[in-house]
Amino acid sequence: MDKQILNFTVNEQILVCENPIKISTNKVNYIQNHFDLGENWDGFDSVRAVWFNDFNCISTVLDSLGNCVVPFEVMKRKGNVKVNLVGSISEDDVLTDRLTSYPVVAVIVDCTAQITGANTSPITPSEYEQFVAAVKNDADRAEAGATSAEASAESASDSATSASESAQNASTSEDNAKVSELNAEAYKNQAQISAQNASDSADEAEEWADKAEQSAEDAGYMEFHIDEYGHLIYERTSNVDHIDFSISNGHLIMEVA
Repeated sequence: MDKQILNFTVNEQILVCENPIKISTNKVNYIQNHFDLGENWDGFDSVRAVWFNDFNCISTVLDSLGNCVVPFEVMKRKGNVKVNLVGSISEDDVLTDRLTSYPVVAVIVDCTAQITGANTSPITPSEYEQFVAAVKNDADRAEAGATSAEASAESASDSATSASESAQNASTSEDNAKVSELNAEAYKNQAQISAQNASDSADEAEEWADKAEQSAEDAGYMEFHIDEYGHLIYERTSNVDHIDFSISNGHLIMEVA
C-alpha cells in the first residue's frame, strides 16, 4: 500500500476527517496527515494529535504546517483508529489553557497489519522527541527566513546607496546649472555694458561732429545742411575763395586760400 495522506479540518471542537482510509492488506507504508486548523486554534504552544484504538494510545506533535504521521502502533491490530486534537498553552511550565476536539475515525484496519517502508520508524518517537524535531524544523525555517531577510536588507542597502549617488549627481548637476546661469547673467551684463559703451562712443562721435561743424561755420569756412535725399551737403561761405583738402598721416587737412 503506497503512502497516503489523510486530510482533516477542525473548527473549535469539531474535527472532520475528509478521507478516512481502510486497510485491507498486511503491508502498509506510513500514512501522513494534514490538519487545517481554524482560527480558534491559533496561539497554542503545541497542538497534538492523539491516536488510539482498543489497545494503544499514541500522541504525535503537529509541525507548524499542521502535519504529522499516523503512529504505526495503532495500526497493528484490527479495529478503528480514532484521533482527536489537543492544544495547550503553558506559562512557566504551568498549563494555562487547553482545547480538545471530539474524536473521529481516521483509519479502519480490516486485518493485522505489518508496517513496512523505508520512511517508517520502528517505534513512533516520544512526544518530547517529536517536539524537539518540530522546533528544529521551525528554527531551520526561521534561519532560512533570516538569511533571505539579510539578502533583502543588503539589496535595499545597495538600492539606497545607488539612490544617494543619484541624488548627489543631481545635486552636482543643479550646482553646475546654477553656475552656468550665473555665467550667462554675467555675459549678458557684459554685453549690455559693451552695447552701452558703443552707444556712448557713437553719441560722443556725433557730438564731436556737431562741434566740428559748428566750429567751421563759426570760422566762416563753410555751411552744412541735409538735402531732400538725406545727404550731408557743405557749401563754402562767401568769404572763402578756395579750400583745399589733403590727407597727411591719415588725417584730413583743410587749407583755406
